[in-house]
Amino acid sequence: MIGEVIALAGAVLVLLAAIGVVRFPDALTRMQSLTKASTVGVTLVAVGSLFLLPTWNDDTSAVAAALLQVLTLPIGASLLARATHRATSDVDAPPQ
Repeated sequence: MIGEVIALAGAVLVLLAAIGVVRFPDALTRMQSLTKASTVGVTLVAVGSLFLLPTWNDDTSAVAAALLQVLTLPIGASLLARATHRATSDVDAPPQ
């Protein structure tokens, strides 16, 4: 029962992240929504699955998926945000 509740909470967060991607106006706020909510959501789904999966092999796969999500998504989003900011601003423009 506790595993289903945790996984459902994670799924709701992922759904909210998807809604944020559709509703927010610009790329930076979309990435913020996607990065924060989906990282926590996928981690909660993985933690919820730890209570439900029958073998240790399945549990280690869920932990590895959550760990990779937590380690890679914030770094990738930061790089994308930097590239978006540099592409849309006049940071490299010569001074007048």
